[in-house]
Amino acid sequence: MFGFVINKLKNRKWLNLCLLMGVALFIALFVCHPMFEKGAGNQILDRLFTDHATQQNEFPAQMSREGTYAVADYPDSQSVLDKLSGYEKKWTEYVDINKVSSQQLITLSGGRADTEFGGLNHYFTIGYLPGLSEYVDVVKSQTDTATFECSISEKTMDHYGLVAGEKIYLHVPDGSGKKEISFVISQICSEKDINNPYWAKTLSDMGDVIFVSQDVFDEMMQYYSEDNISYSDFLMLDYRQINTENASLYDGYMEQFKDADKLYNDNIRDTLERFFTQQKTIKLMLWALELPCLVLLILFIRMISAQILSLEENDILVLRSRGATKLQVFILYLQQSGIIAFAGCVLGIVLGYIMCRAAASTDGFLRFTAKDIGTYRFVWQMLVYAVAAAVIMVLFITVPVWKKSKDAISEHSRGRISKKKPLWEKCFIDVILLALSAYLLYNYNKQKSTLAISVLENRSIDPVMILDNSIFIFAAALLCVRLTGLIILLVDRLFKKRFSPAMYASFLQLKRTRYNQGFLAVFLIMTVAGGIFDANMARTMNSNMEQRIAYNVGCDAIYNEDFRLRIQKNKDGSVSWMYDEPDFGKYESLKNEGICDGVTRVLEDERVDISAGSGSVSDAYLMAINTKEFGETAKLQSDQNDDINDAHWFNYLNELAKEPDGVIISSNLAKALGLKVGDSLNYSRYVPEAVDDDQIYASENVKVCAIVKGFPGYERYTYETDAEGNVTEQEKYLIVANYATVVEKFGMTPYSVWMNLSKGKTVDDIYKNLTSAQQLIDENKNSATVQITNGMFTLSFILSLIVCSVGFLLYWVMTLKQRELQFGIYRAMGMRMREVKAMLLNEQIFLSFLPLLAGAGIGIAATAMFVRLISIIYLPQKHNIGVNVYIYQSDMLELAGVLFVAVAVCYVVISRLLKSMKIAQALRLGEDS
Repeated sequence: MFGFVINKLKNRKWLNLCLLMGVALFIALFVCHPMFEKGAGNQILDRLFTDHATQQNEFPAQMSREGTYAVADYPDSQSVLDKLSGYEKKWTEYVDINKVSSQQLITLSGGRADTEFGGLNHYFTIGYLPGLSEYVDVVKSQTDTATFECSISEKTMDHYGLVAGEKIYLHVPDGSGKKEISFVISQICSEKDINNPYWAKTLSDMGDVIFVSQDVFDEMMQYYSEDNISYSDFLMLDYRQINTENASLYDGYMEQFKDADKLYNDNIRDTLERFFTQQKTIKLMLWALELPCLVLLILFIRMISAQILSLEENDILVLRSRGATKLQVFILYLQQSGIIAFAGCVLGIVLGYIMCRAAASTDGFLRFTAKDIGTYRFVWQMLVYAVAAAVIMVLFITVPVWKKSKDAISEHSRGRISKKKPLWEKCFIDVILLALSAYLLYNYNKQKSTLAISVLENRSIDPVMILDNSIFIFAAALLCVRLTGLIILLVDRLFKKRFSPAMYASFLQLKRTRYNQGFLAVFLIMTVAGGIFDANMARTMNSNMEQRIAYNVGCDAIYNEDFRLRIQKNKDGSVSWMYDEPDFGKYESLKNEGICDGVTRVLEDERVDISAGSGSVSDAYLMAINTKEFGETAKLQSDQNDDINDAHWFNYLNELAKEPDGVIISSNLAKALGLKVGDSLNYSRYVPEAVDDDQIYASENVKVCAIVKGFPGYERYTYETDAEGNVTEQEKYLIVANYATVVEKFGMTPYSVWMNLSKGKTVDDIYKNLTSAQQLIDENKNSATVQITNGMFTLSFILSLIVCSVGFLLYWVMTLKQRELQFGIYRAMGMRMREVKAMLLNEQIFLSFLPLLAGAGIGIAATAMFVRLISIIYLPQKHNIGVNVYIYQSDMLELAGVLFVAVAVCYVVISRLLKSMKIAQALRLGEDS
């Protein structure tokens, strides 16, 4: 029987090869899922750890323990360090990750101290930090063998005005009273590399600690009558070894550590919790994005398998008439589909791996790059998915055979053309689905703000929101098929008496087969509409993200200079401070070198209080600028439809330039305080947070000279997350003042350097640690969510083109083959070849051209209705620039070009087949049948 099955496959090799292509693509798309899910998950993990390090300014994978031990149990420093090392060993037995570094600090409470050069009643802690000398640079040093030597940090030096060689007289309790111990400051040190993982706690974080050697520390323990010794232990682990496979396991272990030891802590679990939430979102997004493409491939496979089954009806009849049971026929076709599914499984795994890697390499729609995609690797789950998809395909192809094999002889006598109205048309499924889609769209649009907040809170998205557009496209396709049938009947009724014989025969064929041919129309409409929607959705997402980033940055590149803050504690107890400004001349030279067209200082402060009349606002955003330089450097990204402001933003700069004590304010600030141009307001600034958290040091009364809705670098809306993870939306108020006036009134404070790069220049031509719009855009393109979306939309678009072209051509060629006898009879009756072609062209207009046009219209309608809604997933924040829908002419031309070629090739093939057709052979075929 196996040989018989192979011969059957060979007899219709081209059809079976097309079926194999569809099955292989279906399995490949199925296989992509676990590889994409794992790869994107690993990418998210890496991004979360990296973001945590950047935002929290700490190593992102720390396990720690802080507390005290009784001196009676641990009489020396080494016993404490051994105990801490024991904890580290226990942790890493379960969380099997390589150790990057470890920081162990033990301290004694110290006491009050005087310093040699007049400092009185200071408080110091005595500490021992193993490995200190390895990770610090000595700024100043001086030795003194007569007293105990100690090291201090630069912060302690600045805070107390200490110098190298100065003595500290520490008053410590010794059980019988107080005893004075002298320390000499032998070293003033700073971190060699503050970004080194060792610095879980920096020298500044450790407070007023005087660091001593282990021997001195042990000796100090003998002087103290303290019962306890304090410690902190930080273990830094290689977070790159945490992946989707072990994240859940390690999270469970760390939860157990915390339950068993209340002093245990880590910063890994919070990151993993965010990862688990985002992982759920990724899974839902993948299925929601894959499902329309899977349905399209199922339609393609159904169309081809139905054509094969139709051609093999006679074979089934022969087998049944010769005594074969339904089960035997079913098993025969089960073997046939099994062979195709097995071959498709092998091809699908390879193709799925290639497709996933290709999709992961995108950084935009239809833009493939050679970037690193090392996180996307072969995973064993791909084999399971491949087998599952193969089983689905076997059943999908074989089950219709069971129905075909029932009462085969009587079925054949009734004829092959079904005139029965399909169930969906009887039950108005198209109208019901269209109403359902509209209802869902209406509800989701009402909940836009809630949905946006849920995305910002990293809660799982509703996949139905993504699938709603597919429901709309499918329902609209069914409705178009219904309407096309009605149009055919209407045209036939109106012009029936005027038709030529060829046209009469054409409409007769259309009426007889309109229920059977509706499948092709649905397939074409969904392919074209889906391709258009995918292209427009991807373009809209990418373009809006790029626009917002460019607006938020406000220029080509920004460099945040390092300002050294000097704090001096005065004798009267007050604190004075000042910033040392770096050399700005090195940036101005960039203009002379042709690297930048514009460079300017921009002083920014987000802790500004503003009052006017009886109203006030806090935490406003101050920008101090040089109007001429700022105009040459900054860029204001405008809205697609119109400018954000009522006039060009240069006009507002000109108004500010005329008023040294003038300010530009945002429209929301003007509304909040009831201000208009010409009014006055007062704004106040706070001392640096390192000096005091809540102390205003200067205020200024100014005049409002312009009111704007948007300004370079100004984001109107901000979002804050509380301890429970709830996100709240807040408005930011803007005030823009003249740089010279602000420095004169408030003194020098840190500023950033904004740059407008010359044509052809990049940030690599300046410094490596710049913030540039292009870098942020590139980082955004490489985020897992955007990458998945671009990759899946690109794959869907390409598959749509392939499947539509092959399916369209194959369907019409096979239809022509099936009607060979009919055309032979027409030719024998005297119908000219030109009339036969005209008949076919008329059928193509109603069965192909109208669905293609309808698909284009439905795709554009879906774009207009759903793109802004789905954009919430990628652009949840409110912004000065609204979400604009982008339709790229090049995408539409590519789709139209491929379809035009497919139609043209189809018509050429049909013409050649008609020319090669022999009337006598066709008539003989009819006699044989």
